[in-house]
Amino acid sequence: MNATFHRYVKKIIHQTDAPPDEKEDLYEELLIHLQLTFEQYIKEGYSEQEAERKALENFGNEENIGSQIQQAMFPYRKEMLLTLAFASLLLSFSVYVSQLIVERDALITWLLFSVGVSSCLLVFAIQPISFLNRRLWINCLLLIHLFIYLLGVGFASSVDSFVAVPLSILSWAILLLTIVLVYRTTIFDYQPHKLKLKKQVKIFHALNITWGLVIVSSSLFFLWAFLAFGGGDFTMLALLILSVPITLWIVTYSIQMMLLRKERKKTAYFVGAIPFALVLIYLIWFAWGVI
Repeated sequence: MNATFHRYVKKIIHQTDAPPDEKEDLYEELLIHLQLTFEQYIKEGYSEQEAERKALENFGNEENIGSQIQQAMFPYRKEMLLTLAFASLLLSFSVYVSQLIVERDALITWLLFSVGVSSCLLVFAIQPISFLNRRLWINCLLLIHLFIYLLGVGFASSVDSFVAVPLSILSWAILLLTIVLVYRTTIFDYQPHKLKLKKQVKIFHALNITWGLVIVSSSLFFLWAFLAFGGGDFTMLALLILSVPITLWIVTYSIQMMLLRKERKKTAYFVGAIPFALVLIYLIWFAWGVI
């Protein structure tokens, strides 16, 4: 088939965040449609070069087509990411400036991390990067963003000024939008079309994401309690101890997805139940030790 058509369709596909199986289907569909248009122009008496040119002109600009397909596949996701990125940048600088003016001191490290992750989300929202696994990168960025702005809620509310209230409201709104995007990108935007256990995959994603939010939020709370009441000499030990449930959650989450791909549903449920029980006991024990 025409090499020019292949390059043209590849440029369109690179503008989308579709999973590999959907990209293959979309690639074949566009290529066939383009070839049929080409053959129609040949029947009408055009030369091969003219038919090729008119077929491409009939389709339009590949970047615009790719952007339209992306918007149709993931409606409002770009707008949601842009809103999250701009709101997060506004909060980061507002909290930093407020702390600097009111308390004569501010956390530059948190500002750098928060601005960095928000800027990365802004880049992914504006321009898809074709050579990256965008689903993985966006999900990772959203999770990191969530953890950073969980701390941001505390910083916003601790500002000793009237601006603490609007900053707190904005920070909670950012957290809510981040959580919505995490669920959306993981469960709804990327459907496992070639997997038999589609419903179970969605259920496992939803349960594991919820469980992960609980684990990380609890770990951050216990870390704060440890630093506040346990002294600063054992900070690294506290970080090491609290990383155990988070690591356990990540590992078992990955194992469950692997088992579901092999259609071993019962084993996946069993693996999912083990860390739930162990981490629950672990957190209760750790909380009891801190208190």
